[in-house]
Amino acid sequence: MARLRKHGLVALACVAATAQARTLPEMAASNEFVICAAPDDMPFSRRDGTPAGLYVDLGRLVASDLGLALGIRWIPRRELARRVGCDAIMGAAVVRAEDRPTSWRNVLTVPWMRAGAVVVDTGRGPAATLATLRAGHVAVPSGSWAHRWLDAHGVPVWVRFRTDPEIIGAVVRGDADAGVVSDVAAGWYRQQAGAANLRVLDTLLDPAEFAFDVAIDLLDTDAATLARVNGIVRARLADGAIAAIGLRYGAYRPPAGQR
Repeated sequence: MARLRKHGLVALACVAATAQARTLPEMAASNEFVICAAPDDMPFSRRDGTPAGLYVDLGRLVASDLGLALGIRWIPRRELARRVGCDAIMGAAVVRAEDRPTSWRNVLTVPWMRAGAVVVDTGRGPAATLATLRAGHVAVPSGSWAHRWLDAHGVPVWVRFRTDPEIIGAVVRGDADAGVVSDVAAGWYRQQAGAANLRVLDTLLDPAEFAFDVAIDLLDTDAATLARVNGIVRARLADGAIAAIGLRYGAYRPPAGQR
Protein backbone atom coordinates (compact mmCIF):
# COMPACT_ATOMS: atom_id res chain seq x y z
CA MET A 1 0.00 0.00 0.00
CA ALA A 2 2.85 2.40 0.78
CA ARG A 3 4.05 2.26 -2.80
CA LEU A 4 0.61 3.12 -4.09
CA ARG A 5 0.40 6.05 -1.69
CA LYS A 6 3.57 7.56 -3.12
CA HIS A 7 1.79 8.25 -6.38
CA GLY A 8 -0.08 11.16 -4.82
CA LEU A 9 3.19 12.99 -4.15
CA VAL A 10 4.29 13.24 -7.73
CA ALA A 11 4.64 16.80 -8.97
CA LEU A 12 2.80 18.15 -11.98
CA ALA A 13 3.92 16.45 -15.17
CA CYS A 14 4.31 13.16 -13.32
CA VAL A 15 1.11 11.88 -14.91
CA ALA A 16 -0.38 8.77 -16.41
CA ALA A 17 -1.51 10.15 -19.72
CA THR A 18 -3.19 8.23 -22.53
CA ALA A 19 -2.64 10.43 -25.57
CA GLN A 20 -2.20 8.82 -28.95
CA ALA A 21 1.53 8.65 -29.49
CA ARG A 22 3.84 7.09 -32.06
CA THR A 23 6.54 4.53 -32.52
CA LEU A 24 10.07 5.42 -33.64
CA PRO A 25 9.36 5.20 -37.41
CA GLU A 26 6.37 7.51 -36.98
CA MET A 27 8.44 9.97 -34.94
CA ALA A 28 11.15 9.87 -37.60
CA ALA A 29 8.60 10.62 -40.31
CA SER A 30 7.71 13.89 -38.57
CA ASN A 31 11.27 14.50 -37.33
CA GLU A 32 9.93 15.14 -33.82
CA PHE A 33 9.94 13.56 -30.38
CA VAL A 34 6.92 15.17 -28.72
CA ILE A 35 6.48 15.51 -24.97
CA CYS A 36 3.64 16.87 -22.84
CA ALA A 37 4.54 19.44 -20.19
CA ALA A 38 2.88 22.03 -17.99
CA PRO A 39 3.36 25.64 -19.18
CA ASP A 40 4.16 27.09 -15.73
CA ASP A 41 5.54 24.48 -13.33
CA MET A 42 9.14 25.26 -12.51
CA PRO A 43 11.53 23.65 -11.90
CA PHE A 44 9.93 21.01 -14.13
CA SER A 45 8.75 22.99 -17.15
CA ARG A 46 7.69 26.40 -18.42
CA ARG A 47 6.62 27.72 -21.79
CA ASP A 48 8.50 31.02 -21.57
CA GLY A 49 11.82 31.74 -19.97
CA THR A 50 15.28 30.28 -19.50
CA PRO A 51 16.04 27.71 -18.30
CA ALA A 52 13.05 25.82 -19.64
CA GLY A 53 12.77 23.21 -16.89
CA LEU A 54 14.04 19.80 -15.91
CA TYR A 55 11.58 17.81 -18.03
CA VAL A 56 12.07 20.02 -21.09
CA ASP A 57 15.86 19.74 -20.90
CA LEU A 58 15.62 15.98 -20.49
CA GLY A 59 13.20 15.79 -23.40
CA ARG A 60 15.61 17.76 -25.54
CA LEU A 61 18.45 15.39 -24.61
CA VAL A 62 16.41 12.30 -25.55
CA ALA A 63 15.19 13.90 -28.77
CA SER A 64 18.75 14.80 -29.76
CA ASP A 65 19.97 11.27 -29.11
CA LEU A 66 17.11 9.97 -31.25
CA GLY A 67 18.24 12.34 -34.02
CA LEU A 68 14.98 14.28 -33.79
CA ALA A 69 13.77 17.76 -32.90
CA LEU A 70 11.86 18.28 -29.65
CA GLY A 71 8.16 19.08 -29.87
CA ILE A 72 6.13 20.15 -26.82
CA ARG A 73 2.39 20.06 -26.19
CA TRP A 74 1.66 22.44 -23.33
CA ILE A 75 -1.08 21.15 -21.02
CA PRO A 76 -2.16 22.79 -17.75
CA ARG A 77 -3.87 19.68 -16.40
CA ARG A 78 -3.19 15.99 -16.71
CA GLU A 79 -6.71 15.25 -17.97
CA LEU A 80 -5.91 17.11 -21.18
CA ALA A 81 -3.04 14.81 -22.10
CA ARG A 82 -5.37 12.37 -23.84
CA ARG A 83 -6.51 15.11 -26.21
CA VAL A 84 -3.09 15.91 -27.68
CA GLY A 85 -0.52 13.85 -29.52
CA CYS A 86 2.52 13.48 -27.33
CA ASP A 87 4.98 10.61 -27.34
CA ALA A 88 6.09 10.84 -23.72
CA ILE A 89 5.66 12.31 -20.27
CA MET A 90 9.16 12.92 -18.96
CA GLY A 91 8.41 12.32 -15.27
CA ALA A 92 6.28 9.47 -13.93
CA ALA A 93 6.50 7.75 -10.55
CA VAL A 94 7.64 4.15 -10.59
CA VAL A 95 5.02 2.60 -8.35
CA ARG A 96 6.25 -0.91 -9.04
CA ALA A 97 8.93 -2.28 -11.32
CA GLU A 98 7.84 -4.66 -14.07
CA ASP A 99 10.08 -7.00 -16.04
CA ARG A 100 7.89 -6.67 -19.12
CA PRO A 101 5.01 -4.36 -20.03
CA THR A 102 1.48 -5.69 -19.69
CA SER A 103 0.25 -3.04 -22.15
CA TRP A 104 2.00 -0.74 -24.61
CA ARG A 105 -0.48 2.05 -23.87
CA ASN A 106 1.61 3.40 -21.00
CA VAL A 107 5.12 1.99 -20.55
CA LEU A 108 7.74 3.27 -18.14
CA THR A 109 11.40 3.34 -19.11
CA VAL A 110 14.17 2.52 -16.69
CA PRO A 111 14.28 5.17 -13.93
CA TRP A 112 16.41 8.26 -14.42
CA MET A 113 16.00 10.02 -11.05
CA ARG A 114 15.11 9.45 -7.42
CA ALA A 115 12.59 11.91 -5.99
CA GLY A 116 10.79 12.41 -2.73
CA ALA A 117 9.10 14.75 -0.30
CA VAL A 118 10.82 16.86 2.33
CA VAL A 119 9.69 19.12 5.15
CA VAL A 120 10.76 22.76 4.80
CA ASP A 121 10.70 25.61 7.29
CA THR A 122 12.52 28.91 7.76
CA GLY A 123 14.98 27.66 10.37
CA ARG A 124 14.01 30.49 12.71
CA GLY A 125 12.28 28.21 15.22
CA PRO A 126 13.39 25.13 17.17
CA ALA A 127 14.59 22.06 15.36
CA ALA A 128 11.62 20.46 13.66
CA THR A 129 10.43 17.13 14.94
CA LEU A 130 7.02 15.53 14.82
CA ALA A 131 6.46 16.95 18.29
CA THR A 132 7.25 20.53 17.27
CA LEU A 133 5.23 20.17 14.07
CA ARG A 134 2.20 19.27 16.17
CA ALA A 135 2.43 22.73 17.75
CA GLY A 136 2.04 24.54 14.41
CA HIS A 137 0.48 24.17 10.99
CA VAL A 138 2.10 22.37 8.07
CA ALA A 139 1.11 23.27 4.50
CA VAL A 140 0.52 20.24 2.29
CA PRO A 141 -1.30 19.57 -0.99
CA SER A 142 -4.88 18.54 -0.32
CA GLY A 143 -5.46 14.80 -0.58
CA SER A 144 -1.76 13.96 -0.87
CA TRP A 145 -0.15 11.12 1.03
CA ALA A 146 1.64 13.76 3.13
CA HIS A 147 -1.78 15.19 4.03
CA ARG A 148 -3.07 11.82 5.20
CA TRP A 149 0.18 10.76 6.91
CA LEU A 150 0.60 13.96 8.93
CA ASP A 151 -3.08 14.00 9.84
CA ALA A 152 -2.77 10.41 11.10
CA HIS A 153 0.25 11.44 13.21
CA GLY A 154 -1.58 14.32 14.85
CA VAL A 155 0.07 17.15 12.93
CA PRO A 156 -2.28 20.04 12.03
CA VAL A 157 -2.24 20.60 8.26
CA TRP A 158 -3.27 23.46 6.00
CA VAL A 159 -4.42 22.56 2.50
CA ARG A 160 -5.15 26.04 1.19
CA PHE A 161 -1.84 26.07 -0.72
CA ARG A 162 -1.91 23.70 -3.70
CA THR A 163 1.49 23.73 -5.42
CA ASP A 164 5.09 23.48 -4.24
CA PRO A 165 5.82 27.18 -5.01
CA GLU A 166 2.67 28.23 -3.12
CA ILE A 167 3.64 26.10 -0.13
CA ILE A 168 7.21 27.39 -0.09
CA GLY A 169 5.94 30.97 -0.36
CA ALA A 170 3.60 30.43 2.59
CA VAL A 171 6.46 29.06 4.71
CA VAL A 172 8.84 31.90 3.82
CA ARG A 173 6.16 34.53 4.56
CA GLY A 174 5.30 32.90 7.87
CA ASP A 175 1.76 31.98 6.83
CA ALA A 176 2.61 28.34 7.59
CA ASP A 177 5.05 27.01 10.16
CA ALA A 178 6.37 24.36 7.78
CA GLY A 179 5.48 22.69 4.51
CA VAL A 180 5.90 19.43 2.62
CA VAL A 181 7.21 19.80 -0.95
CA SER A 182 9.23 17.82 -3.46
CA ASP A 183 12.98 17.81 -2.88
CA VAL A 184 13.46 19.13 -6.42
CA ALA A 185 11.22 22.15 -5.76
CA ALA A 186 13.05 22.87 -2.51
CA GLY A 187 16.42 22.67 -4.26
CA TRP A 188 15.24 24.98 -7.05
CA TYR A 189 13.98 27.60 -4.58
CA ARG A 190 17.21 27.55 -2.59
CA GLN A 191 19.22 27.87 -5.79
CA GLN A 192 17.19 30.85 -6.98
CA ALA A 193 16.52 32.68 -3.72
CA GLY A 194 19.37 31.53 -1.53
CA ALA A 195 19.45 28.95 1.22
CA ALA A 196 19.24 31.33 4.19
CA ASN A 197 15.45 31.56 4.47
CA LEU A 198 14.45 27.97 3.70
CA ARG A 199 15.66 25.00 5.72
CA VAL A 200 15.24 21.55 4.21
CA LEU A 201 14.54 18.75 6.68
CA ASP A 202 15.06 15.55 4.74
CA THR A 203 15.11 13.11 7.67
CA LEU A 204 11.65 13.72 9.15
CA LEU A 205 9.75 11.69 6.56
CA ASP A 206 10.36 7.97 6.11
CA PRO A 207 12.04 7.36 2.71
CA ALA A 208 10.15 4.08 2.42
CA GLU A 209 6.92 6.10 2.40
CA PHE A 210 7.98 9.33 0.72
CA ALA A 211 10.64 8.47 -1.89
CA PHE A 212 10.27 6.92 -5.33
CA ASP A 213 12.10 6.50 -8.61
CA VAL A 214 11.07 8.56 -11.63
CA ALA A 215 10.97 7.28 -15.22
CA ILE A 216 9.80 8.44 -18.64
CA ASP A 217 6.26 7.38 -19.54
CA LEU A 218 6.10 6.34 -23.21
CA LEU A 219 2.60 6.46 -24.68
CA ASP A 220 1.22 3.94 -27.18
CA THR A 221 4.70 2.70 -27.91
CA ASP A 222 6.33 -0.61 -28.86
CA ALA A 223 9.25 -2.79 -27.83
CA ALA A 224 11.75 -1.21 -30.23
CA THR A 225 10.97 2.33 -29.06
CA LEU A 226 11.18 1.32 -25.40
CA ALA A 227 14.53 -0.40 -25.98
CA ARG A 228 15.94 2.64 -27.78
CA VAL A 229 14.89 5.12 -25.12
CA ASN A 230 16.05 2.80 -22.34
CA GLY A 231 19.44 2.68 -24.03
CA ILE A 232 19.59 6.47 -24.09
CA VAL A 233 18.65 6.77 -20.42
CA ARG A 234 21.24 4.19 -19.36
CA ALA A 235 23.98 5.82 -21.44
CA ARG A 236 23.18 9.31 -20.17
CA LEU A 237 23.08 8.14 -16.58
CA ALA A 238 26.50 6.57 -17.10
CA ASP A 239 28.09 9.66 -18.65
CA GLY A 240 26.57 12.08 -16.12
CA ALA A 241 24.45 14.07 -18.58
CA ILE A 242 21.19 13.45 -16.71
CA ALA A 243 22.78 14.30 -13.35
CA ALA A 244 24.07 17.55 -14.86
CA ILE A 245 20.56 18.48 -15.98
CA GLY A 246 19.15 17.73 -12.54
CA LEU A 247 21.81 19.75 -10.74
CA ARG A 248 21.05 22.68 -13.02
CA TYR A 249 17.76 22.90 -11.13
CA GLY A 250 19.19 22.61 -7.65
CA ALA A 251 18.91 18.96 -6.71
CA TYR A 252 19.48 15.51 -8.17
CA ARG A 253 19.59 11.98 -6.81
CA PRO A 254 20.29 8.97 -9.01
CA PRO A 255 17.62 6.26 -9.14
CA ALA A 256 17.82 3.53 -6.53
CA GLY A 257 19.34 1.01 -8.95
CA GLN A 258 22.14 3.39 -9.93
CA ARG A 259 23.57 4.05 -6.49
